Amino acid sequence: MKLASLHTGQDLILNNVPYCLIRMLEDGQCQLERKSDLALASYTKTSLLGLVSSGQLVLGGQARITTAPENNQRIEPDLSSYPESIQQQVYYRLRYLKKADELLGEAITCTGLSRVIKLVSDESGDFAPPSITSLYRWWKRWIKANRSVTALVSYAKGPKTKRRIVKELEHLLQQLIDEIYLKPEGNSINDVYEALALKIKALNVNRNTPLAIPSRATVYRYIGTYDEYLVMAARKGKQAADKHFRATGRGPEPKYILERAEVDHTPLDLLINDELTGLTIGRPTVTFILDRHTRLPLGFEIGFEPPSELAVMRALRHAILPKNYVAQQYPDVENQWLAYGIMVTLVCDNGLEFHSEQLKRMCAELNIEIIYCPKKQPHYKGAIERFLGTFNRQLSHKIAGTTFSNITERGDYDAENAANMTLAEFKKLLHVWLIDVYSQARHKSLGITPALAWQDGLKIIEPVLPESKEKLDLILATQKTRNLNHEGVQFKGLMYNSEELAVLRKRGVGSATIRINPEDLGAIWVFDEQQGDYFTVPCTYPEYANNLTLAQHLLIRQHANQTSAERVDVSLYQRGKEKLRQLIAMANTSKKLSQRKKAARYDTKALQETPFSSNTLPEKIKKPSDENYQVLEIPDFDVDRKGMNHD
Repeated sequence: MKLASLHTGQDLILNNVPYCLIRMLEDGQCQLERKSDLALASYTKTSLLGLVSSGQLVLGGQARITTAPENNQRIEPDLSSYPESIQQQVYYRLRYLKKADELLGEAITCTGLSRVIKLVSDESGDFAPPSITSLYRWWKRWIKANRSVTALVSYAKGPKTKRRIVKELEHLLQQLIDEIYLKPEGNSINDVYEALALKIKALNVNRNTPLAIPSRATVYRYIGTYDEYLVMAARKGKQAADKHFRATGRGPEPKYILERAEVDHTPLDLLINDELTGLTIGRPTVTFILDRHTRLPLGFEIGFEPPSELAVMRALRHAILPKNYVAQQYPDVENQWLAYGIMVTLVCDNGLEFHSEQLKRMCAELNIEIIYCPKKQPHYKGAIERFLGTFNRQLSHKIAGTTFSNITERGDYDAENAANMTLAEFKKLLHVWLIDVYSQARHKSLGITPALAWQDGLKIIEPVLPESKEKLDLILATQKTRNLNHEGVQFKGLMYNSEELAVLRKRGVGSATIRINPEDLGAIWVFDEQQGDYFTVPCTYPEYANNLTLAQHLLIRQHANQTSAERVDVSLYQRGKEKLRQLIAMANTSKKLSQRKKAARYDTKALQETPFSSNTLPEKIKKPSDENYQVLEIPDFDVDRKGMNHD
């Protein structure tokens, strides 16, 4: 993905019309020149950032509009459209380039690159590092493409070469690595290679087609793919590995905004009530992303979804995009939330949601480096840990229904009976506290307020944004592969079709890579390998799928007993959607707190629309008589698992 920031000379596309940003004044006014007739237009910087968030403004002017009947906007491919081996190759090259960028900046020299290669290869255990010439060639391609990771791809389409370590030898090599290399005796990789060569020679005695002995470099590269921490722990002990990675992983204190961001989850120390019934739902989970340099929160996500990949994606989207919505939705907030932009590094713990391939791919496309904390060392991301404590103490603990942070503090306080705040009301208080209180209070470590620290940082660098909101939406989507037929593409019983998809099929394409937005199944993206871009395809059942989340759809399928991949009658889904509304309404009045909390995860404004009105009090709802649905409460199937990778 190409990244960009607002600056003089920047090409823009505003409502599909090409412009050039010719002047930025000190008072925040920006003058645009329309390329077709050189007409001038004036906007404030704040309003332009708002247009980026709404998808009306594209930075860089690289979006290409096709001549398809639907006038569908095509989007450039990202790293995930390449094979896994190519993605790993890019991550490998990016590791060296990031270090070169950190140490050398634009002053690239042979001596400097040699020092970078030595540092990275020693840190990562790379026994076959690249040459200075190779690293310089990668650097030129990377810089020329505005640091786009896809510029590091070396991949020729066509027949794929055979694996360097054939499948018959891979198990044998892994066994020898465990027996020889991953031992405290300190045996070398060369010992593994010589043992492998002897084993292969012994096997070839009884084979008609002898197995080829892989090269020494191939074995070195294969062992280099092992986790560095686990290798050191096996060879030198866990304590030595912990000490090594703590010493090398802490890194320098950030000097600029967005240089280092920290992310973490925490349960809210507050019980929330349902807006309709007034009954307690439970404690929501909040995910915050904090800028380490200024201690200013970049974004957050709060809801009843447990810590998951979906919660991280929502928080990242909120952190990256400008916060122009605050003035419209929360007029009581006096100050602006100025934080936005793509961070350079993202520091997180070892939760499963942070190790997902989806998150790794997304961060690579956004040029974000992920740093994982060593286990049992929360001080590694101490800024976000302290912020979450401050957040709960200054806000949650002062509201009726607080659970406090421990039993001793709570004493005999009956939090459930005292709770009287809805999630929407708490979000309003959260914005007021975060923007008008926390951000405007002097921070002990900074000596000034986080808001002032951010404003000072803006004088040094301009935050970087995705080229367009649609490209950010695309990269946050879930990727799958599906077959094509005359009905289009099928996903979880839903059909997606368009004229562009028919053209793809006429070319003889039998399967395609698709992207699904887990928060709106109304349309999907399909990758066109020949054109090298994405196009959108609508669902053939828009009245059902529009604004329907993947979690809601899977629950409806569960009730409809349609868990197979075969297409089903959409009318059954429509009835299931109606039944889900009623089940959620009844679960909201359940005596079990867990049932009410689970129902809150699936309830959305889109689901509450006609024909069933959620404004009808649940006690007035008659039990449904549809014989297809016998379950009258939300079932306890696997919704608490981390991530949203539903197959």
